[in-house]
Amino acid sequence: MIIPFFIPHLGCPHQCVFCNQKKIVGQSKHEESSTLSDKIRRYLSTHTSGNSVEVAFYGGSFTALSLKTQKRYLEAVQPFLHTKQVSTIRLSTRPDCINGEILTFLKSYQVQTIELGVQSMNDNVLALSGRGHTAADTVNSFTLLKQRGFSVGLQLMPGLPGDTEIIFRETVGKVIELKPDSVRLYPVLVIKDTPLEELYKSGRYRPLTLGAAVSICQEADMRFEQRGIEVIRMGLQSTRELETPGTILDGPYHPAFRQLVESSIFREKMRWALRNASGKVKTAVFCVNPRDRSAVIGQKRENMIMIKKEFALDEIAVREDQSVKRRTMDLSTA
Repeated sequence: MIIPFFIPHLGCPHQCVFCNQKKIVGQSKHEESSTLSDKIRRYLSTHTSGNSVEVAFYGGSFTALSLKTQKRYLEAVQPFLHTKQVSTIRLSTRPDCINGEILTFLKSYQVQTIELGVQSMNDNVLALSGRGHTAADTVNSFTLLKQRGFSVGLQLMPGLPGDTEIIFRETVGKVIELKPDSVRLYPVLVIKDTPLEELYKSGRYRPLTLGAAVSICQEADMRFEQRGIEVIRMGLQSTRELETPGTILDGPYHPAFRQLVESSIFREKMRWALRNASGKVKTAVFCVNPRDRSAVIGQKRENMIMIKKEFALDEIAVREDQSVKRRTMDLSTA
């Protein structure tokens, strides 16, 4: 279980063109350190699974805060770490806000995972997006974090100003070389009250279509999977604020974006399996892990309809099998 605390924009030294954290996280104010203990207790009171509990600070640049402010937040979690009710702490920050002194400080408060808002590994894209750091900053901070024993996640944003499919493919390749523990993929949306809104309205920026974003993230996800790098989120989490009419002006938003990507991946795997099946196939039964069933079928049964038509099948079905590994499938034909 993750207990999230949102500190939108706190510590951020730059205004990125795409960012309006208050709209994205659905909170107009950051959470005060004084409220953390009560919130942790509320979450723990409903926690019965026995799985580990992680406290996570999202939305700002945590290590860009003053050490005094960081200390207030982290100290509120310590009693729960000492009693082992909470296992670890996760936080998000910028690549240019990491140094040895800060990491020694974070280690003393049992911070284990740090996510870096990398967004791109192309310096021109970073400059056009107002990030205020370079790809070299990412490499340097990542190296330092791994040397100090932290688990590191990297956040990427396909579709930034100046980005292209080829450039993002290069970004993915450079991230794979770093070998992070996890990755998040957030296709760029045009959010109200951001500099990107002005670029969009003036015709100087055109967002990715939903189809293009799904295709780009599909390729990235498959490449990360091949290298054993987990993609822990794709697309922004749905919030009431984000789905309020007028908040998202344009861009590839979908409340189930990850499922769209995973369904497209399974569709390609279904095609591959059928193309490599021996003899004429009239009936196809795909055995999958129960957790993958929805993605295999596709939204509105899209995969089933498309594959049945494409291969002129008489019957197509999906069967759950707990023994099948996640993200794989077994094909039975007749």
